[in-house]
Amino acid sequence: MFNMPKNFTSTTTTTLSPDYYVLQDYEYEEDIYKIVFNISTRTNLSLQIATLLVNLLHLFVLLRKELRSFAIYIFMIGICISDILTNSLDFTNAAAEIMWIPILFSGSGEMSCLREDYLEINIGGQLVNTFLDISRRLSVWLAILMASIRLLTVIFPMSRRVQNISKPKGAVITLIICIAFWVVFCTWQFALYRVFWLPDNPSRICLGMFKNLITPRYVLAAPESLPGAMSHWGFIEVIMKFAAAIIYPFLTISLLMALRTVKKKRQNLQKKDSDSSDNTTILILFMTITFMLSEGFAGVEALLLYNIERILRKNEDLGNAILAAQYPISILRTVNALSHPFVCFLLSSQYRDAVRGIFVGKRKVKKTEFTRSTSNIRSKATTTTTSF
Repeated sequence: MFNMPKNFTSTTTTTLSPDYYVLQDYEYEEDIYKIVFNISTRTNLSLQIATLLVNLLHLFVLLRKELRSFAIYIFMIGICISDILTNSLDFTNAAAEIMWIPILFSGSGEMSCLREDYLEINIGGQLVNTFLDISRRLSVWLAILMASIRLLTVIFPMSRRVQNISKPKGAVITLIICIAFWVVFCTWQFALYRVFWLPDNPSRICLGMFKNLITPRYVLAAPESLPGAMSHWGFIEVIMKFAAAIIYPFLTISLLMALRTVKKKRQNLQKKDSDSSDNTTILILFMTITFMLSEGFAGVEALLLYNIERILRKNEDLGNAILAAQYPISILRTVNALSHPFVCFLLSSQYRDAVRGIFVGKRKVKKTEFTRSTSNIRSKATTTTTSF
């Protein structure tokens, strides 16, 4: 994540210099970006607190036996855990940035005395950022997989392979493969890291002028050339984010077209079955659309940020606006994660029954289900009698 440009932060002085009023006018011109940053960050932090609380309850419901035996809810469990990790880690970073909480992994605060061809790594900060990257990507691509599998089941309803993937066992295997892929994708550079015993690998500056800073300790380090290599890897990051923004609308349109075709063939099926299938489809479609909105803007933003240096050279105001836009976009991602439990409750009768089983009790839920099934049987009998 890019930080706000240095001219976004105001400096305080104890004495009024002759340039004070010029500096004041300059800060006033840049206030729009500071306002966007402050309002967006604080709004997002408040929403993240609500998202964490709601999704913890959401996870508790999803882990119930009556839900985790369905493939769609297995994917929802993965998305929910990813959302919890993403928002908690992102909250830690952003809250520390505006000094709501202390910085957890600020480093030693001293000059690194490690040899010049390696860069010292802040282990805590590296772990937080790595888990944040993995969880954020998992949330996006699990939603894509869920929509893709739903599309395949609609297009190929008789395929054994598709049916196996859509079963709980197939969903678990797909979930594990997806997690493994993104773990490798986000951690491959760790193979280049090395651990040094600092007194044996000091820099020439510390060895000559700052020997008192050389303290015996192990240091995790990366090659000095790695940041340059990672800048080229950043183009692949842009492709991955932009691909997600393109795949979402493609899946949505394809699923709608497939459902329109299948709907004509389902006219002889019972209304209850079609309603249940439609609710599941609406649930996936709604999640796909909300992901498309949040990740679509994020994909465009990633493409612009990849070229931010060129944009700043040509038009500084436009570059600053792009840098500031990432903060409102982060609100869309948080709102997307916050909406999942409410969408499940509104569109899934199985989810509502699971919630009712927690707060009402299993016996009352069973009585309600028995009464509901009895009334359905009576209505079917009445319909059959009248038709004859």
